[in-house]
Amino acid sequence: MKLLIVDDQSTVVQGLLHCTNWAAMGFTVVDTALNAVDAKASLLRQEAEVMLCDIEMPMESGLDLLDWLRQRGMTTRCIFLTAHAEFRYAQEALRLGGFDYIMQPAPYEQVADAVSRALENVKEERAALELQSRGAVFDDQKKEIVETMLRGFLLGNAPGSSLTAFEELSLVPRRERECWVALMQPLRWKQGEEPWELSLLSTAVGNMSSEVFTPLQVLSVTVAIPAEQCLVLVLQSRVGEPLEADYITRQLNYLQSACAQYIHCEAAFYPEGPQPFEQALEIYQKLLQQRSENVALKGGVLLGRPAEKAPEVFRIPQIGAWQKLLQARCAQAMEQEACQLLDKLTANNQLNSQTLRYFYQDFMQMLFSLPEKKRQDDMFREPEALELYRNGMKTVPDMKALVHYVASVWDSETEENSRSTVEIIMAYIAEHLENELRREELAEAVHLNPDYMARLFKKETDMNLKDYIIQQKMQEAQSLLCTTNLPISLIAAKVGYTNFGHFSTSYKKFYHKTPQEERSAAL
Repeated sequence: MKLLIVDDQSTVVQGLLHCTNWAAMGFTVVDTALNAVDAKASLLRQEAEVMLCDIEMPMESGLDLLDWLRQRGMTTRCIFLTAHAEFRYAQEALRLGGFDYIMQPAPYEQVADAVSRALENVKEERAALELQSRGAVFDDQKKEIVETMLRGFLLGNAPGSSLTAFEELSLVPRRERECWVALMQPLRWKQGEEPWELSLLSTAVGNMSSEVFTPLQVLSVTVAIPAEQCLVLVLQSRVGEPLEADYITRQLNYLQSACAQYIHCEAAFYPEGPQPFEQALEIYQKLLQQRSENVALKGGVLLGRPAEKAPEVFRIPQIGAWQKLLQARCAQAMEQEACQLLDKLTANNQLNSQTLRYFYQDFMQMLFSLPEKKRQDDMFREPEALELYRNGMKTVPDMKALVHYVASVWDSETEENSRSTVEIIMAYIAEHLENELRREELAEAVHLNPDYMARLFKKETDMNLKDYIIQQKMQEAQSLLCTTNLPISLIAAKVGYTNFGHFSTSYKKFYHKTPQEERSAAL
């Protein structure tokens, strides 16, 4: 704090300088000046909080000095000391914002009292400015502060007493009054759009919620819960009237439509109430349980209902058929059937968290009971695959993603092995041409389903398995007819034909000549 004493009489200056203990009053700097020029230099070095100033001085008066410092925005409290009781002086001093006007001679106690009052005025103004500044900061951060306090209360990390000041400002619901708590679960975003960050979503939903509820005298507060990736809306009547379930459902449906239209987010709302807000922790935990039951990820407003009694044990009757499809390398067919069953159970309201868990357990048990042990061990080594494995029982889309992954891995590994499998089939045929070579015999040799083996062979060779077998038999027969003297009947037996007539007919169909004609041409 600085005090500046200005007077053209040095004796007056010295008297004022030593008339009281200015340091005890709170001044750390006490400066003096014998004219307005020196006073300006002192003020430019450091602005004074209080100035004791004579009015009539050479060159410039004290009134001119006050006008000068006001033009520069200085807030110095100026106490004028004058021996002239002219009203125009006092009038001008007041116009320029002078703090006090003392007629000389005056007791030093009167001067000290005026300076003390001026100093107190400075302190009050600074305190008011500080409070105003803090208020501006609070206004800027009000949403974040309120949301942080409510989040702690909802999660049981903050005592209810921490909300008292906010309740008095009507920024949060009153704990003793009834309210509705609604959990909002973002489900799906418009195709091609990235999901919003939760903080940004909270701001957007909070603004829309205020537009929906505030005009109806309802306090609406939105809180983001990052750990659960959800929002919580707390709704309480400002006038104490109860909020009916129909009203809450109607307004939340409107809010849900607004979310879909303006921020392109399909969401589910789980409201619960009316109950005193002091029970918000228990309400929030109940809503989390409701959300976990929405395994089909249905959108809209989902009021809590008594859970439908699910079978004590839920089993998939088709599980054996799916295992056979995987063994037969028909993974896509397995995926299609599994997803169709999930859709059917969802449509019939037969799926909840428990039944989905049973579905998941049956599916994984089926998968790990297959003979291909190494394949299952390698299937979930990567972090992304492990995440699918862990989340499969949470929601229907998660379960479908797991089924799709299993099918795709099975198909990809099948494709990698398909060529070597066909080569084994060809080698087996070449070594057993004397056999009839039925599909079942070949399938057993490569441990495949006969139908799947036939499709695989056709896919890799672009040739039917039966036609290939006939081709190999006829080529071997032609070689024996042209390079040996073996009887034709023996050659027929060597390529698996016990009926000579059947052999001859097949040979002619393939080469457009009989075996005898082939032997005669070779001689």
